[in-house]
Amino acid sequence: MSVEQIAPLINAALSEVQEERTAANAGIQEAQSHPDFSPSLLSILLRQDAPLSVRQMAGVLLKQFAERNWSECTHVAAKDVVKANIISGLGDPISKVRSSVAAVMSEIAVHDFPESWPGLFEALMELLGSGEGNKINGVMKVLDELANDITDNQIHTVSPILFPRLVTLFKMTEFGVSCRCRAISIFTIFVDLIAHMGSVKHDASEKLLFPYLPDLISESLRVIETPISSAPEFKLVSECVNFLAKLVQAYPKEMGDKVSTCLPVLWGLLSNNSATYVSGVANNPEYVEDEAGDSDGSAGGLDMLIQSIFEFIKGLTERKKYKAMIKKVLPDVVGLVISYLTLPEYQIEQWDADPEKYVEDDEEDSMNYTVRTSAMELLTDLSVELKTSYVEALIQAITKIMSSVGDINEGYNWKIYEACATALNVSGEVVEECMEAKKVEFSFGGFYNTVVLKGLATDKPYLQGRLIWLAASYIKDLPSPQAAQQLLDCIANSLNANTKPPVMIGAMKGICAILNELESDEQKAILHSHMEKIVPALFELASNMEGDFLILCLDALRVTVSVRPEIVAGEADKVNAFLVDLFVKHANETFIIATVNEVLMTVADIPECQGSIQNTVVPVLLQMLTTDGPTSPKKKGEDDIDDMKGDVLELMTTFVRKAPLPLADKYVSDVYPTVINLTLTCKKDSTAVLQAGSECIRAFISRAYDQISALNLNGLSGSSYVLNLISRLLDPEVAEYGALYSGKLISVMINKAGPSLNINEILQGVLNRLTTCETPTVQQSLLVVFIKLFNHDLEGSMTFLQGLTTPSGENALAYVLRQWCEIQVLFNGEFETKLAIVAFTKLLPLLITGDSPLATIMVSDDDVSLETGRLLRSKPGSGPVEVPLPVKIFKILVQELGIMIEDKQAEAAGDEDSEDEGVSDDEEYEEQTLTLAQIAAMLGDDDEDDDDNKDHPLYEVDAFEHLNGFLSQLSKHGAYPSMVGQLND
Repeated sequence: MSVEQIAPLINAALSEVQEERTAANAGIQEAQSHPDFSPSLLSILLRQDAPLSVRQMAGVLLKQFAERNWSECTHVAAKDVVKANIISGLGDPISKVRSSVAAVMSEIAVHDFPESWPGLFEALMELLGSGEGNKINGVMKVLDELANDITDNQIHTVSPILFPRLVTLFKMTEFGVSCRCRAISIFTIFVDLIAHMGSVKHDASEKLLFPYLPDLISESLRVIETPISSAPEFKLVSECVNFLAKLVQAYPKEMGDKVSTCLPVLWGLLSNNSATYVSGVANNPEYVEDEAGDSDGSAGGLDMLIQSIFEFIKGLTERKKYKAMIKKVLPDVVGLVISYLTLPEYQIEQWDADPEKYVEDDEEDSMNYTVRTSAMELLTDLSVELKTSYVEALIQAITKIMSSVGDINEGYNWKIYEACATALNVSGEVVEECMEAKKVEFSFGGFYNTVVLKGLATDKPYLQGRLIWLAASYIKDLPSPQAAQQLLDCIANSLNANTKPPVMIGAMKGICAILNELESDEQKAILHSHMEKIVPALFELASNMEGDFLILCLDALRVTVSVRPEIVAGEADKVNAFLVDLFVKHANETFIIATVNEVLMTVADIPECQGSIQNTVVPVLLQMLTTDGPTSPKKKGEDDIDDMKGDVLELMTTFVRKAPLPLADKYVSDVYPTVINLTLTCKKDSTAVLQAGSECIRAFISRAYDQISALNLNGLSGSSYVLNLISRLLDPEVAEYGALYSGKLISVMINKAGPSLNINEILQGVLNRLTTCETPTVQQSLLVVFIKLFNHDLEGSMTFLQGLTTPSGENALAYVLRQWCEIQVLFNGEFETKLAIVAFTKLLPLLITGDSPLATIMVSDDDVSLETGRLLRSKPGSGPVEVPLPVKIFKILVQELGIMIEDKQAEAAGDEDSEDEGVSDDEEYEEQTLTLAQIAAMLGDDDEDDDDNKDHPLYEVDAFEHLNGFLSQLSKHGAYPSMVGQLND
């Protein structure tokens, strides 16, 4: 397709007439299959006599083509034409065209460089040395885009040629600020890459990077110290700060003396720009967000600089040496950071127009990263890292600020109150810890009387809302019971549709904060009378809310429902109907559904609401499970419907777990058949349904096995269908993640059904499925079936497994033991880890006593890691490392004990030495990695709260005491010295 044919389509695609645009887009879509499509677009992009809008549109279309179709495109000659000619566009006189060309080149390079575009780097270097500003800036745009795709193998070839030129360009002013920004930004990316290489190639930094650091550091410091004379220079200074921050993180020892040079300059920037930020940005009604930038429109300005400095400070607090530097100026730093918490007028205007954005934006973990949220995040980090020193500095800074502020009703003075309240709010947990431990002298009661009450009396809704939330967070520290009652009255009165949104938001957050603070029923008694107003008000508000506003309201409901359950019980049908309507309406909105589920689960804890749930909620959920099409207008695709049904099944599982026994006929005769049929007939890749369905069936079997067994479904008992489900989950054709909870279902079934089961067939199925699994969490689920049997009857289970074989003919017992040992380090869940440890302590004595043939089994001793959910092994050397089974088990037990000791030491140490903690200056730079168990604990996905585990005989066993005692006894065994000698790093 020629230029003459494509050009009219591009012009039509830019038309203001919808019909013309639609027709043009269809024509462009059809033209993509033509060999000349990409060369023709490039020709238009490079044609300097064409309108800029047409050239840019051609660039957009070419980039989209490269992104979506380049790898699959078979028109090799056409692609070669594009690659041969596009480089000339980097010298175009128009910056926006150069940006388009650079974006296209970078996208093509992702697919073709270096194998299918071997001359690219040399061509770029030739242009970089041309001395022509347009070409140099064009090349820098490509390199900026391409830098993140350079690998550790390529950097050895690239750096000797590229780095000297980048250093030169960074120090030159002839080619503009943007060129210098990109030069130092590219180095920041490469610092990260090379530092990570250091863990494998220890001389990488010395050879590739260190020769250039003196010039880069000195020039960066010079840039930072130079007064800023134009808006784009803010971005250059910011990039220099980012570069130095990355160096501090990666090479703390080498940067030691440089930090002491940087800090006074950065303090000066923070201090000198504080007043400018407050008056020119925060309190300037005419300020436009992100108005400063470079010639390409990239964000820059004071906002970016301040955030960069905050990130630099955060990095310093992670190092012992630098913590001492921060502490010396901590009160001044905290005071400056508080000034940057000042609410910006442009954000207030946005929030007034859309109150939901206020809920979304005004948190330190907000996705909308601003100076204010960056300041919140920095204060939170300082509080965690510096504890008492930080709290002392915070109190000192707030006292100093409040002593100099004028009348709260004059001008923007109310914002100073709000900023100080926000600082106390985000630091609340650490402040309270220090107050309770009497490490600081601070009277929140005094702050309440002098600041909070004064702020609540104003007509500033953002201040009022913040102060309500703050006072609620410190409810145990209010000056009197009367003050607490006044606060609760204020919260209750704020929960109505006529209240200004910021005040209402503060009230809802305040409710959550209060119930987080008040733990005992005795403490919560002060809330009782107010709940009669608060709970109905929250339900009323939730009926007219959407998005984050609704989530916040539901979260407040979740914590209040249990305070006065009789209030909800009295209106159970109305409440449950409302909640299930929300569930249907928002069936595609994950966070809303999760919060609705939590409220329904809390309601399910109220015995008087069980009948209403059964009659009001369950029928609607059953309808959602049996409807093939979308039950919500927002649920369109099959994946959406599967996810929705997974959510319904999770909720139904909760109802089954919490319903009184015996289960009502509604559950046994209606819910169970529906769930088992859905899980048995869903598609093999319907992971959400398979997982949630198997968990729901487990709940039925665990709580009402006799009722389910007595159920007749088409001539088969209800429990027979469970066996069919187990067979399906163990089918290698079914999605692997669909079998994630199969092990738990099998264990419960074995426990409940006992001798009536054909256990040989089930365990053979588990074994066969295990041999096809690649995912450690699914492997663990299946292995735990055998581990539980080992704990119940070790010798009998071992004998039984000796009689089974894997599909490849390997002895089942040997295979299970080897697989178990190899992934034990990746076990997830405290309880199942404990089961494995106890089973190992039973097994090891058998292996080292007598002549057990199992003792000769060789097991992999490679390091294991996870990548994309799959198990990988990595070990330096020529081949895999294997050790005898007893040695591997002993090593595992020693490692597990070491982890437990570290955890106990950390717990015992608490906060005593926390201010001196940090990464040592001579530690290697490396990413912090977490085990699966640690991740699960952080995400709340641990197995200690599983109802079925609580009935297990080993649930109450202290794993540390058990393992410590076992290893102490083992140390007296004759084989102990030999096993210790075989331990390795």
